Amino acid sequence: MSFYYPGGLKPSQCGGAAQCSSEVLAIGTPLLWWAACFALVYALYRWIFVRDWRAAAILCGIAAGYLPWFQWQQRTIFFFYSIDFEPFLCLALALMIGAMLGRADASRERRFWGGLSAGVLVVAIMGVFLYFFPLYTGEVTTRAQWQARMWWPTWI
Repeated sequence: MSFYYPGGLKPSQCGGAAQCSSEVLAIGTPLLWWAACFALVYALYRWIFVRDWRAAAILCGIAAGYLPWFQWQQRTIFFFYSIDFEPFLCLALALMIGAMLGRADASRERRFWGGLSAGVLVVAIMGVFLYFFPLYTGEVTTRAQWQARMWWPTWI
């Protein structure tokens, strides 16, 4: 969902490139969303096989925020409606990252590799956020830079 897209930008506004673009686009940080999808699967695993009440509470929050929208299949549903269940996706991601880190009584080697993998995930999410930052702030870019950030045809 595009919140802002001015027309008629001049080449002088983006360093002389033939075409300029500026947009505020509500796509979020893709890697964060995709990691949250894996975290959702992990929370389902924790609830079903480990009987972890924390995972069940997170899943209830996601279900309460997401499932009601299925009754309005005939109307347009916008991305910003996800704000209802987004905090619970963040909690699921925190649950998964905590599992990646390992238990406090785990071996030193296990904690090292878990911390490294969790750190790589967090740094990668931050890197993707910085890459998409011009789309979150309406920064003027060249058309080629804007197009490089349109990973899926449905984003345009």
